[in-house]
Amino acid sequence: MAASAQSMCEFIDASPSPFHVCATAAQRLRDAGFTELAETDAWPGTGKFFTVRAGSLVAWNTENAGAGAPFRVVGGHTDSPNLRVKQHPDRVVAGWQVVALQPYGGAWLNSWLDRDLGISGRLSVRDGNRIEHRLVRIDDPILRVPQLAIHLSEDRKGVSPDPQRHV
Repeated sequence: MAASAQSMCEFIDASPSPFHVCATAAQRLRDAGFTELAETDAWPGTGKFFTVRAGSLVAWNTENAGAGAPFRVVGGHTDSPNLRVKQHPDRVVAGWQVVALQPYGGAWLNSWLDRDLGISGRLSVRDGNRIEHRLVRIDDPILRVPQLAIHLSEDRKGVSPDPQRHV
């Protein structure tokens, strides 16, 4: 049981974004002997998997299963509430260089404020005439979303950041 818990903790630590979850799970399947297919391939045999746009993963194993054997389908939800960097993130506000973010998945904004933040996800870069996708993970604190001090708030009842203007 302790080994399973340790393995789960390692999986979570290696998976800070939905794209990392998919890549980590795919690598674990390869390590377990699964063969990766394209989602458009025929799917014969056992111990196979494919990914869809690097964000979803489908795997199956029908070893020793006859035509009438039952099978199980297991699904997982790989994303979670987060702040995503907008497509054109560079902007200057009051003389400060800032990165434009947008909440995703019902992120509770106050839990992200006044904290050191790293960054992780998928970065798309141009390589000649093609677009290449790379996984990025920076654990060092490189971002911070500041919160206005409550005594500077107009009504002093609390601060409710506007996602379009304050994040």
